Amino acid sequence: MRGQNRIVNLSPTNWVILVAALVKFLIHLYSAPGYGFFGDELYTIAMSRHLAFGYVDLPPLVPALVALSRALLGDSLLAMKIFPALAGSATLIFICLIAKEFGGKSFAVALSALWYLAVPIWLGVSSIFAYDSIDQLVLSAFLYALVRFLRTSNRKTWILLGLIAGIACMTKMTIPFLGPGFLIALLASKYRRDLLTPWPWLGALTCLIIIAPYLIWQYTNNWPTLEYWTAYGTARVYQASVRQYSINILMYMNPLLLPLWLAGLYRIFRPLDGTNYFFLGLLFIVTLVLMFVLHTSARMLAALFMPILAAGSVSVEELLGKTHWKKALKATTVAYLLVGIAYAAPSVLPIVPMHLLPAYVEMFSSSTFTIKEFVGVTSYYPPLLSGRLHWEELVQDVAGVYDELPPKDRAVAGIYADWYMSAAAIDQFGSEYGLPHAVSGSLTYYLWGPGYSWDVMLIVTDMTNEMDIFFEECELAAQTRYEYDRPVGQPNIYVCRRPRVSADVIWGAAKAYR
Repeated sequence: MRGQNRIVNLSPTNWVILVAALVKFLIHLYSAPGYGFFGDELYTIAMSRHLAFGYVDLPPLVPALVALSRALLGDSLLAMKIFPALAGSATLIFICLIAKEFGGKSFAVALSALWYLAVPIWLGVSSIFAYDSIDQLVLSAFLYALVRFLRTSNRKTWILLGLIAGIACMTKMTIPFLGPGFLIALLASKYRRDLLTPWPWLGALTCLIIIAPYLIWQYTNNWPTLEYWTAYGTARVYQASVRQYSINILMYMNPLLLPLWLAGLYRIFRPLDGTNYFFLGLLFIVTLVLMFVLHTSARMLAALFMPILAAGSVSVEELLGKTHWKKALKATTVAYLLVGIAYAAPSVLPIVPMHLLPAYVEMFSSSTFTIKEFVGVTSYYPPLLSGRLHWEELVQDVAGVYDELPPKDRAVAGIYADWYMSAAAIDQFGSEYGLPHAVSGSLTYYLWGPGYSWDVMLIVTDMTNEMDIFFEECELAAQTRYEYDRPVGQPNIYVCRRPRVSADVIWGAAKAYR
């Protein structure tokens, strides 16, 4: 009975956290059936069919989780949204717990939850079962553990930090980008004395043990991820000016919330509930500068906004607690955040009917405040929405060409796509249309090999068919119906026959780690 009472008689603050987490989960269940799979989701599903200790652009944890989800829940669109929705709810809980550590009461915790729901990047990634939803969860756990360490100075927490950092490294290569800022903040704080004790080094050893299988995989495969990140930074990421980089951050984090972000950034450098958390502020500033200099996507800074969010919520609670119009101002603040949620949700969640999406985009589009993240990528629709559109229609178009092949050609024909998303879409939906699996030189698909004799190949490419030099005969068979965001574009479908060289020679030229 005592145990039951503890569960039922939660504090008001804990009830706020649990209800907010449930609302977050239900939002994603409601929006899950909208549109279709995101392109990176399809790719992650493809990787889950080829489990390994590493991939060209990803560590192994998320594909393993996708494989687990598929085994437990199936492959449906709704089933694939359960894990990321749970991850988003858990991230919300950690942010609320950080606000509690900062001395926030129920209102500050509620503000943290509403604020989190109003941030487009967090709302969007929690609706997609790819690396970012899990990455944000693990990083929120790391930041909560770091806040606990700064509050308690318990040196044993270094082992927990190392453990979570190892898991983060096995999720996505975001946390290494936080390393320089973390080290500078450490050396500038009193906690640098901990380096003279064994605890930080035990934490580092824990991290190294966790990532050892991934490092061994990298070594045995000639460090493909290093090659990928080099190409990614030099060829794919748009080298934004200070103004454009600021716009990217603003749009990802919701421009309506800028006053709250500034309040949180100011507050994080002042003691919160008797503890100095300037470590977190310095970590944020140094990492921001580093990521801009390296031309890293502004999305990779998102996790470090979590303590800023929590500090801003506490700051608002403190400020409103000193006024005579406390109730009215609290209601106004909540209403403002609800407006922020209403502004953010349709731009990242598939809740606007697809036929109304062009009108919605035109209503809110602005050439001045447009995210520029990748070279040559211009998105008419918000990328987190456009990336979910028409993948099955692409496969139908490929199937139309495949079905028209003579029986003897169809018996040996393979399919090559020049982009990993197109290949993953064919692998996801192709079996319904009698298609063989796809091969591609893009990212990890390259490691899975040429797969066919290449005597007859369907080539799916947005560019001029660069594969035609390897064949005696290539003919344009069809063009797909829909325009996708680049680099997919509006692919052409070629039928190529009689290769001039072996499949291995063709494959060597197909490699594209970018």
